Amino acid sequence: MDCSVAQEMFGPHVDGELDANSELQLRLHLSECESCTSAVRRLQMRRDMIRSGGLSYQAPTGLEARIRKSIGTDRTSFNWRTFGAIAAAILLVSTFSIRLAQHLGTENRLEQEVISSHVRAMMTGHATDVMSTDRHTVKPWFNGRIDFSPPVIDLAPRGFPLAGGRVDYLDGRVAATLVYQRRKHVIDLFIWPTRPGDAAGDQDSRGFNVIRWTQGGMSFAAVSDLNKTELAQFRDLLKAS
Repeated sequence: MDCSVAQEMFGPHVDGELDANSELQLRLHLSECESCTSAVRRLQMRRDMIRSGGLSYQAPTGLEARIRKSIGTDRTSFNWRTFGAIAAAILLVSTFSIRLAQHLGTENRLEQEVISSHVRAMMTGHATDVMSTDRHTVKPWFNGRIDFSPPVIDLAPRGFPLAGGRVDYLDGRVAATLVYQRRKHVIDLFIWPTRPGDAAGDQDSRGFNVIRWTQGGMSFAAVSDLNKTELAQFRDLLKAS
């Protein structure tokens, strides 16, 4: 599949409208084409932001009546001072909406990149660069490959065995990725040094759950098609350890 054909499928893909064969062919193409992957990611972000309703602003009750009273029903009472006050209020709301959109865009972009990296690893069969259930093998493997030391915790006794690790690059930052298993489900745990503005929270998108949190100077993002209850249990076990 070339890029021109793939681009025709982007819209139906993010809306979940492709047939199984077309979806498979597109996913294979995306696993090899970073340009198309980025384009799909941007389209997904725009769709999610619009659907979230986070960019809308609900005017306070009575605002319309007050504006009409100022400039509609009594035209003689209108003056440039009133107009200036209204214009300032509109500018304030617009500025707030733009800043909110920028913040939501940054957070959403990171979570979408986390999901995309997880999907890409699953599709290519390259989930780990170091394959081991031994934390004493996995943790030293990161030495010299990243400039921080990620916590590597063995949760096998609690039903989440370690499978290995790899290095990822997310939203302009290097991340250590630890791979865990829960029955037949794979959990990718992305770890990077905390930056100002790093957030915590839960999200679900495209059939995957993402849980983010910060602890001990590190930011964490766990992603899997595992149900949200068990993924939250995984997070709680890590935090307690």
